Amino acid sequence: MIYILIVLYAMLMGAAAILKSSKLGIPLTAANLLGSLALLCTLLYPLLLPFGLIMLLGCALCNGYVLQGFIRVPHVAVRCVISLAIYTGYFL
Repeated sequence: MIYILIVLYAMLMGAAAILKSSKLGIPLTAANLLGSLALLCTLLYPLLLPFGLIMLLGCALCNGYVLQGFIRVPHVAVRCVISLAIYTGYFL
């Protein structure tokens, strides 16, 4: 079950980065895709999970600032809860 959640989260974050790539720019889009790829590779290399989750959380902060001009705290809080649930579910 947790593997499905990891793959789904990674695919959704990667797709969102691609859809908003014209506004995000190449470096931020690449960072989003790298975080998503790290999550997908977690199935083979478990140590990439924290890297991917932290990368996507950092990108969420940058994305909010670039796309809206400010960081939405509720959005970041939800992303933190999802990341914590994935991390806890994977390592338990």
